[in-house]
Amino acid sequence: MQRTVPGLCRLLLLCALLPLGACSKPTGEQVDGGMATANISPYNHTGDYIHQLYIDGQWGGNSRAYGGGGTFVCCIAYPRTWRAGLSAKVRWTTSSSDPQGSPEETWHEKIVPIERYEKSGTTLNVHFLPEGQVRLLITNLSAGHPDYPGPPPPQAPPDWPPWEHTQSSHDPSLAPPGLPEH
Repeated sequence: MQRTVPGLCRLLLLCALLPLGACSKPTGEQVDGGMATANISPYNHTGDYIHQLYIDGQWGGNSRAYGGGGTFVCCIAYPRTWRAGLSAKVRWTTSSSDPQGSPEETWHEKIVPIERYEKSGTTLNVHFLPEGQVRLLITNLSAGHPDYPGPPPPQAPPDWPPWEHTQSSHDPSLAPPGLPEH
């Protein structure tokens, strides 16, 4: 009995790890039929928090306001050769980053063209821009690289976050006269 338990544990471990081999192909390499894979990396150029995002149904992580680009989620398959009309369905949820704002999440969805690429890349950079605009770029570069074909990295305005640049109701100077200050 003692010999079968460790053997059974090894067999169960092997069976559990076997499906992970399907995800082991390095990004940017051909999967089949002229397809390649790329990590997903979101860049959020807005003041809203992105709770979750999906590219053609594949989960792509989340991103804080004016953040992103430092993490990757594996993977999405795409054609090695770009062609006119190539696009992806992008779905994402947002809510206000302002602690006094609405915490309610709002779903967004749009079909977004994938910008022209000359060679396959290791990353699908997803740029969430103001007014609901989205850009998709397949590349080996990150935003901020001098040769990057997309927008620069997200940068918060100087007065961001706005709630830290206004007087709060906890400010003693706003207390009604005659009340003790804390």
